Amino acid sequence: MNSTPTRTCLVCREKKDKSELFRIVEIDGQYMFDENQTMQARGTYVCKTHECIKRLSKNKKINLSNEDLYKMAITVKKAQKDYLSLLETMKRSEFLSFGINMVTEDIKRIHFLIIAEDISEKNDKRIMRLARENNIKYIHYGSKVQLGAIFDKPEVNLIGIKSKKVARGMTE
Repeated sequence: MNSTPTRTCLVCREKKDKSELFRIVEIDGQYMFDENQTMQARGTYVCKTHECIKRLSKNKKINLSNEDLYKMAITVKKAQKDYLSLLETMKRSEFLSFGINMVTEDIKRIHFLIIAEDISEKNDKRIMRLARENNIKYIHYGSKVQLGAIFDKPEVNLIGIKSKKVARGMTE
């Protein structure tokens, strides 16, 4: 039986497969990004999301170089799909809910959440808790203004996808 090891993200404390996380090692008091996960040192792990990388950059204990943070951000950017263009084509469909109030009302019918990267931390924690309780996958993507532009609004914090097929297509 071959199973992949699970690790806990240093920032959000979420348990994930080792392959879904970045590895950071400490060598002689200096923290470095272990891109290939092969350096011989004790490692800590961080989610491959913009939100966790942003919060890691503000961490006082783990002081990563800007170059390493940039490498991590570029890796995340390459891996992400262009959700904005997908949402733009679907904006008039009944598969989308936008805004915190509308999404919380429809939470039982939602299968995937797109959360703005610049959402307030209080709302972010509330939405992530709601998503975990209802077993909904989510991603932090784009700014409030970018998400709002899809629906011709000044700002949108959150978009919910109601269709299982569309949600599956966005997560794979």
